[in-house]
Amino acid sequence: MTVQEYAERVLFGTTLEEKLAPPPQGIIDEPGTAIVVPDLPGRPPGLELRRDGVRAEFPGTTGIEDDEHRGRLLHFFANHELLAAELMALVLLKFPEAPADFRRGILDTLREEQMHTKLYLRRMEDCGVKFGDLPLNGFFWKSVAPMPTPIDYVTRLSLTFEQANLDYSRGYAGVFSAAGDAETAAVLDRIYRDEIGHVSYGLKWFREWKENPGQSDWDAYRGKLEMPLSAARAKGAFEFNEEGRREAGLDANFIEELKVFSQSKGRTPNVFWFNPGAEESLVPGFVETSVMRQVARDLAMLPAFLARKDDVVLVSELPGTGHLAQLLEAGLEMPEFMRFADAGSLKERKVNGLRPWARTPDAEGVAEEFELEMEGTAGELFSKGESAKLLRGMLEGSDCPMLCGEDVVGRVAGSVEGVLSVVGEGAWVIKAPLSTAGRDRLVKAGGEFAPEELVWLERTLEAQGSVVVEPWLDRVLDFSIQYERKGTGALRRLGYVVLENTRKGQFRSAKVAGRLTDFLEEDVRRALHDGAPRLGHLAEFVEEVLEPGLEEFLERYGYEGPLGVDAMFYRDQDGRVLFKPLVEINPRYTMGRVVVELGRFNRAGTGATLRIGKDAEEGEVRLTPEGGSFGAFVGFPGKLNH
Repeated sequence: MTVQEYAERVLFGTTLEEKLAPPPQGIIDEPGTAIVVPDLPGRPPGLELRRDGVRAEFPGTTGIEDDEHRGRLLHFFANHELLAAELMALVLLKFPEAPADFRRGILDTLREEQMHTKLYLRRMEDCGVKFGDLPLNGFFWKSVAPMPTPIDYVTRLSLTFEQANLDYSRGYAGVFSAAGDAETAAVLDRIYRDEIGHVSYGLKWFREWKENPGQSDWDAYRGKLEMPLSAARAKGAFEFNEEGRREAGLDANFIEELKVFSQSKGRTPNVFWFNPGAEESLVPGFVETSVMRQVARDLAMLPAFLARKDDVVLVSELPGTGHLAQLLEAGLEMPEFMRFADAGSLKERKVNGLRPWARTPDAEGVAEEFELEMEGTAGELFSKGESAKLLRGMLEGSDCPMLCGEDVVGRVAGSVEGVLSVVGEGAWVIKAPLSTAGRDRLVKAGGEFAPEELVWLERTLEAQGSVVVEPWLDRVLDFSIQYERKGTGALRRLGYVVLENTRKGQFRSAKVAGRLTDFLEEDVRRALHDGAPRLGHLAEFVEEVLEPGLEEFLERYGYEGPLGVDAMFYRDQDGRVLFKPLVEINPRYTMGRVVVELGRFNRAGTGATLRIGKDAEEGEVRLTPEGGSFGAFVGFPGKLNH
């Protein structure tokens, strides 16, 4: 028998006996004519690869103690091994002029894949499951079979799917062993040892054939992959197996880069990026300042902690591999990072949605550049004047004893004279209606306006047409309430966040507050519940007034997306503690939202603390790369303290 005849039997056979019979002794490799790739391999009745998109639900590991459950899991594994054997037969038929050593290696590997299939089939039958009881998926075939050259074969199968099996086979061996199934665990251990050899074989030929011998294996590998395959497919959903990869011959750089690499394996990604000058970009004639550019550059990674593993985060410069490895070591799962300069490739990918920090004109420009659709947010939603108007309407008719009065609600002034008519004795804060993070505001502590203060006031009025004037309050606690709005009537509260701001209102840190009262003095906690129904005065107001009012307000503008509501507790002139439930609304992502999302990485369930500064403090993890003027740090406390 010739190799070509044997490969035809494996690829086109319609019985398992034909497909799984090993190569006979004395087989002869005589070059034949390259075949055209068939749509699908031949299969016995009942084992055909589905064309209609029907797929079996992957069983997972929960309930693996049950025989049928184990059998269903092994059914998937058996199909993968049979597909590998068929693909190797295809390689022998498609590339008859490939080097003889390469073809001998393919034949030897094919024999092992047949043996793996038979081992799985035997264990499946012991579990009471027959091959064909579940629909069979052909993703491996669709991904590998179109390979134009032998290097595409070793890239796609050996270095991608078989490399992933270094994680899967070892991981599942442990799962079956823990479930008391030593026999199946032994099968997986044997397959794991074989997979190390398969990856090593593919790596040898990959290095032989890569176009630029001086290029790193990692860069050459990334360059040969085409969607829907990516390097993410070379990792399994278990602990990353560095030992097995080293044994297969992969170098340290390849292993480290793969370890931190992330890209969607099928879920359509959302695309995130950081545009911290959001509100200012709504002002006519906006010019980005050097400070804004510095903040955008230094904190560009922050959206990574809003995103999920399958999402994309756009950055000017890719974070270093070492930094990403430290984040993974800390338990922080990372999405795919892409440079803005390379984001043109998104035109060729299906994108679920765009998630900039804010959907403002600066973000709309990015979306247009890459021909992606994004609906902007109405500029009025960002105005502090609109927030003041919204709060004033909420105060009407409420008899809550801790609720602020109308005298502390911001007033909109459109001229210097208007400002002067509002500002009286004591301290006041004058805010530009469109400004971010405490920028563009003036704290006025009584007396006449200094010349430089009048210059700022006149310049702001000319640029934005008005300012918002509020009395300066004796703050007890700044906090925010984080929401997500999806569709009419679907305002979802995500949690309370305690904020630490500078005197001018610039952000310093945020803590997830499971119970806001944990951060309040005893007298304040008592006041919150004194004579209050249900959960207290604040919770009552939030549920019955604030949230219905927000929903109506957001519906008016058709807004969907993230929302942060800044609020505070303060003491009035008589020393009473009151709350101002709406200082301003932020129809965008905020630092408060980032810390809420960071809380999901804390297995202890005690939340997280996000801080912006220069250097890390004890117990913190640095979220952003070193070297900038600003850095972001997270701490995961054992418990939240006052």
